[in-house]
Amino acid sequence: MPDNDVTARAGATDAPSADVRPELPLRYGTLFARLSASLLIAGGFVWALRKGGLPLVPAADQLSKLSLAPIAGYFLLSTIATLLRTYRWNYLLRPINPELSARRTMGVSCVGLAAVFFAPMRMGEIVRPWLLSQDREVSFVHAAGTVVAERIVDGLSLTGLLAVSLLFATPLSPLPDHVGNLSLPVALVPAISLSAFTSFALAFLAMVLFYFWRATAHKVVSSVVSLVSKPLAVWVTRQVERVADSLRFLFSRKHGLSFLRDTTVYWAVNAFGHFVLIQGCGVPASFVQTCVTLGVLGLSTLLPSGPGFFGTYQLGVYCGLAMFFPEDIVLGPGALFTFLSYSIQLTLGIISGVFGMWLLSTHPPAHDPSANARRSR
Repeated sequence: MPDNDVTARAGATDAPSADVRPELPLRYGTLFARLSASLLIAGGFVWALRKGGLPLVPAADQLSKLSLAPIAGYFLLSTIATLLRTYRWNYLLRPINPELSARRTMGVSCVGLAAVFFAPMRMGEIVRPWLLSQDREVSFVHAAGTVVAERIVDGLSLTGLLAVSLLFATPLSPLPDHVGNLSLPVALVPAISLSAFTSFALAFLAMVLFYFWRATAHKVVSSVVSLVSKPLAVWVTRQVERVADSLRFLFSRKHGLSFLRDTTVYWAVNAFGHFVLIQGCGVPASFVQTCVTLGVLGLSTLLPSGPGFFGTYQLGVYCGLAMFFPEDIVLGPGALFTFLSYSIQLTLGIISGVFGMWLLSTHPPAHDPSANARRSR
């Protein structure tokens, strides 16, 4: 779809009413229940890792062998990757509202990234669309649709990287069925990676088809829901339209290609950063083996975990390394890499949240009556 058509249609999109602030779609009871479940899962992982002999903190002799150069390199590259990841959301939102402030949108994205990392049970995924909808320039459903699309593209990119890397990597034969004293399904990684890649590819295809067949989807949803309630049918079909609108970037030469460019660079920088740190920790991993480990780590974070992806992060790295290296490397230099990469990602999550809140405080929304006065100071 040409960009001028996209922009023209953007003006017809109905934004949330200026008199209505969207409420956070999560009640305190649900929050408490998910937080409790997340903490129980985290406690379970601590017990399992300790019982299985998988170190949460590396041995002192491993720490003494490490220089600061790989840590600094990993931190720098991860910072660049984080900036790319947070800024690219602008390209998904601009076709909906070309007047959005890039800095304020990035602030929302940074806070959302921190929320995804620290909030229990993936609750942080709703923070971005909720925060952005508070500005009343993009509806919650529009913003949520772009977040879903972004997650699908990221999932397809990560699982595609994992699938391609597995073709060129040479794992141990046979693959182990345990690491330390803990049973890990290392042998199932190739099958799981192929299944995940297929699932994300089908999700991407469904997203594209939904955009093209939006009129059909509108009619089907309206016909079905109207059997229950006509006012409800009107509301539901309106939300379906908004979800379809959020996919406009897919066929925008300007915004779609920019998003795909930044996504590709983001994953490339991310992979290279992991390679720098894994080599610096003393794990003799090739770049392809590092990509496999990164892919397994990414798949593991889809599972229920404690706050900060605690537990699934550690198991994902150990499982990925166990595909190529014996236990003495996995539980030695591999434990050092796991600890440092997790600690740095935790630190970046905190920095991202603070930086995002600073951006939001210094760049008020366009509808704020005091916005122009603040910007002119």
